[in-house]
Amino acid sequence: MEARPGRVVPRRRPARQTRRHPLFGEVPLLPGPGASGGAGRAWTYDPDYRPDLPSGAVRGDPRRQLFCCEVPKYFYVDADETCRDCGAGFVFSAREQKHWYETLGFRLDASAVRCLPCRRAFRRARGISRALSDASRALVEAPLHPPAALAYARAAIAHAERFGHAPLDSAIAALRALRRHAPSVVETIYLEGRCAEAAGRPRGAAASYERFLAAAPPRGNAALARDARARLERLVAPAD
Repeated sequence: MEARPGRVVPRRRPARQTRRHPLFGEVPLLPGPGASGGAGRAWTYDPDYRPDLPSGAVRGDPRRQLFCCEVPKYFYVDADETCRDCGAGFVFSAREQKHWYETLGFRLDASAVRCLPCRRAFRRARGISRALSDASRALVEAPLHPPAALAYARAAIAHAERFGHAPLDSAIAALRALRRHAPSVVETIYLEGRCAEAAGRPRGAAASYERFLAAAPPRGNAALARDARARLERLVAPAD
């Protein structure tokens, strides 16, 4: 039908685009990069959409989330997960998810794969490995610097006790070199005993602890002396 002269024909407003989501309902789409929409056009999820919150849910803020083609987290609900390390079930809570995606800046396709105890153990293990790597570099730069050599030995012991392997012979060599250079640093003898014990050499460990107890002055070494004495007693105790 032709428009009559002088008559204004109202323009049709484009139909509102939405996308159905099983959790968030009919999510409005806006023109722009992001989720694929109609043919030849691009759409993005409306960050200001506010669906009704289910019981126990935590409101999300899409403007603080890193997403591209994923649907934003308009709200968070507790998620049941299985730990990849211990196999136990755990809850990835709504509040923890909000912290992950809006405070820590994790991408929305990231998820918790370990329960909290296993996550803590994993971080400790990663920290032990990093400490050994850092101590190794410091020792190369200053092999006779007492803090560097002692830190390297401590890191090697911690790595061996956690993972069952470490460069313990290198640590013993570094301790002996420091001992020759600075005989007053008697902690080298105690740490050599710890290295030998971690390497499965009880006789060598016992001999080092005996030398340490004979050489260490009481002041400043009381804690190490107590530990060396306790370890020595366990090593020399007769087997049942």
